[in-house]
Amino acid sequence: MAPARRTVLPAHVRKSRGASRRFLWRALVLTLVFSAGLASFMGGATVSDRPHAGDNGLVTQVYYTIGLFVLGGMDLGVPNGGPAWAQALLWFSYFAAPAITAGAVVEGAMRLVDPNAWSLRKLEGHIVIAGTGELSTVYLKRLRAEGVQLPVVVVELKADHPNLDLFVDAFGARVIVGNISSEALLSTLKLELAERILLLTGDDFTNLNTASTIIHKYPQLGSKILLHVSDLAFMRAVARTRVGRECEVFNTHQLAAAHLVRTDILRHFQRTEHYDTVVLAGFGRFGQTVLDELQKTMSGEFDRVIIVDLTAKRHVMTFEAEVGFASGFTHVVVNGDLRDPEIWQELLSSAGTAPLILLSSSDDGANLHTALWVTAKLPKAHVIARSFAHSAFADEVAKEQGFTSFSVADLVSESIPHEWLCLTTPPANAKQSLFFPTKS
Repeated sequence: MAPARRTVLPAHVRKSRGASRRFLWRALVLTLVFSAGLASFMGGATVSDRPHAGDNGLVTQVYYTIGLFVLGGMDLGVPNGGPAWAQALLWFSYFAAPAITAGAVVEGAMRLVDPNAWSLRKLEGHIVIAGTGELSTVYLKRLRAEGVQLPVVVVELKADHPNLDLFVDAFGARVIVGNISSEALLSTLKLELAERILLLTGDDFTNLNTASTIIHKYPQLGSKILLHVSDLAFMRAVARTRVGRECEVFNTHQLAAAHLVRTDILRHFQRTEHYDTVVLAGFGRFGQTVLDELQKTMSGEFDRVIIVDLTAKRHVMTFEAEVGFASGFTHVVVNGDLRDPEIWQELLSSAGTAPLILLSSSDDGANLHTALWVTAKLPKAHVIARSFAHSAFADEVAKEQGFTSFSVADLVSESIPHEWLCLTTPPANAKQSLFFPTKS
C-alpha cells in the first residue's frame, strides 16, 4: 500500500499561515505584559515619582501602562507601595515591556541590514538548491510528487529569472537572489543543518567551486552534496579531486546516453542480424556521449557511424581529442543542417534499409520535424528523437508515425534515488537508479 501523501499548499497560503501564527504569539505576549501592568495599577501599586498615578481612573492607568513600553520610560520611579502582588506585577512589567519594544526595534534593524539571514534563522532539516533551471525543476517536481514536505531554499543569481514564481507558488520554495559561490551567502543557509545540498546551476565551475568551499568549511557535508557537471571531459578530470571523491558528481548526458544505449538501442541491435549503420544527427555533448557508450558497450554491433552537425568537424576533433574513436567501425563526417533535405537524400541512399538514426540536436523542434520526414522516407529505419523536457505532443506523434521519442527530463525524474529525495525507503513504484549513482 502506497504511503499517504500530504497536499502541498500553495506558497502564499503557507506563508500567510506562518505569519498569522507569529502574529498571534506576539499579540498574546504583548497582551499579557500590558494586562500585568494595568492590573498592578488597578490593584493599588504606587510609584515613587508619581504616587497618585493609579488613583485617577482607568484612562490614566491605561496611559501609564502604555508608557512602560516606551524606551527610556516615563520617569514614574520605582514601585514603592500597595499590595505585594501588585508591586511584583509592576516590577515584571517594568522589565518585560521595554524588552518587547527593544526586540521589535532589533528585528526591524536586522531585516533592513540582512533580510536573508533573518528570514532563514529557523531553518533546519531543509534542502538547498542552487539554480532554477530545468534540472532543479525536475528534482522539485519529483520531490513534491513523493509527498516530501521538507523546507526548500533555492538560490538564483538572476532576479528576473522566469522560474522564480514557479518555485515559490508551485513548490513552496523560499527563493534567495544571490551568488551561491559567495561565502557570506553560504553562511546564511545553515548548511550544517541541511538534509541535502544540490548544486545545479548551468555553470560547471560555479557548482564545483561552491562544493569545494562547502566541504572546506564543513568537511562532514561531502556526502550530502550533489553537483552537476555538464562538460563530460571536465567531469572525468574532476573525479580525481577531493570534490570528485567526496561529493556526488553527475552528468545528465552521460547517464541518459547510458540508459538509451542499454535499452532502446540494444533492442534495435538485437532485432537486426547484420552490422548496423548509426546516424548521429547532432553531435554536441549528448551525441558524443552516445557514441562513447556505443563504443564501450555495443562494439561489434555496428560498422559505420555517420555524424551530421552544423559544426561536425569541430565536434569530431573535440571527441577525438577527449575520448577517441575505437577500432571496428568507420566514421563519416557531414557538415550541415539536419533539417536540410538534400543532406538526408544523400545519407539515406547510402545508409541501408534499416539504419539507427538518433536525432539529438539541441533544437527539440528540429529533432521532431526531421524524425517525421526521415520516417516517411525510410520506414524501416529505427528513428529516435530526443528532447529535454517532456512533450505529450511528441509522444503522440511518435506513436502514430512509428518512431521513438524520449525525454531526458523524464528519465532523470524516474531515476532519482530515494535517498536524494530524503526518503528512508524507496517509493512503491521506484525503479533502479541510472542517473544518480550513490557512492558505496
